[in-house]
Amino acid sequence: MPTGTLDLMKLDDQPQTCQIMFEQNAGGTFVARVDSDELIPFLHEEMRVDLPMAESAAQQLKKESRVRLTNIFLEENNLHAVMDYMEEDIS
Repeated sequence: MPTGTLDLMKLDDQPQTCQIMFEQNAGGTFVARVDSDELIPFLHEEMRVDLPMAESAAQQLKKESRVRLTNIFLEENNLHAVMDYMEEDIS
């Protein structure tokens, strides 16, 4: 799972949340739903997105309902770690 697109969508929940999908092919893989104020730390610390790119995406998402970051490298191990982390929060 070397390179793909991160698809960030702003949801109309209260508090406002963002849905994150990683797409290497059609359909993508659901990664997480996080509060908008947790988006930058989640992208940078959990998904290993460069901090300037994470900050830029969060700023853009404030103005738009959807942001796509192309050519994102996401090691499969990082994706599984994030999904395990999210499952722990749900349990």
